[in-house]
Amino acid sequence: MNIPISYLNRKRLISKEYATINKSMLKLNPSNLYRLFSLSLYRSNWYNVKMRLKDLAKFTGEKESALKKFNTDIKGIVSIKEYYLPTVHPIYTIRRNRYNLPDLETDFITLSKGFTQVDAPIKVKGYYIKLLLIAEDDIITLSNAKVGTLLRMNKDTVQSYNVDLQKLDLLQMQPNGVKLTPDNLLLSNDIAKPKLVWIENSQNPLPNITLKSKN
Repeated sequence: MNIPISYLNRKRLISKEYATINKSMLKLNPSNLYRLFSLSLYRSNWYNVKMRLKDLAKFTGEKESALKKFNTDIKGIVSIKEYYLPTVHPIYTIRRNRYNLPDLETDFITLSKGFTQVDAPIKVKGYYIKLLLIAEDDIITLSNAKVGTLLRMNKDTVQSYNVDLQKLDLLQMQPNGVKLTPDNLLLSNDIAKPKLVWIENSQNPLPNITLKSKN
C-alpha cells in the first residue's frame, strides 16, 4: 500500500507551558485526570488536540494498553470526533481522534507543565490534582476518611498517597488536615486563556444566481 510520505513523517507535537483543569473534572479517577492534564498540554488555541493514544501513553510513561478505556471514560467531559487521513490506497484509511477540550469554567486551576517532571506514579499525581481542586488557599481541613468520601477513594489509599506526596515535598501533614506545597507548579489563573470559538459567516459569499432556460 502507498501512504503519502507527509503522513509518515508526522509533525512533532509541541506542548504548552501549562494546562487548566476544571473542578467538574473531579469525577475522573486519578490516573485519567492526570492523563487528561497531559493531553491538555498539547491543545490548540481552539482547545483541540490531535494525538494518538500511543503518543499519550509515551508521554505519561505507560503502556498503550493501560489507556484502552481512556476515551470512553472521558467522553462525558471531552468531545471526541473521528477523522481520517487521506491516502492513495483505494480501501485503506488512517483513522485518528480529535479531542475538543471543555472551555474554562468558574472553578479551575492552572498547572505548570513542570508537574509532568514529578517522579511519581500517575495515580499519585492525579490524586494531587484532585487535592489542588478541593483545597482552599492550599489547605484541606478534612480527615483522610472525609477526603476519601469526597474523592470516592479509600481512606487508606488517601493516607498512602499523602505519604508519597510528603516525600516529594508537595504536601505537609497537619493535625487537622494537610497543607499543599506546589510552589511554582500551581500558577495564577490570570494567565489562562479561554478557547477560541470559530464563528461561521452567516452571509453567503457567493452571489445569488438564477438560471433561466431559453424558450
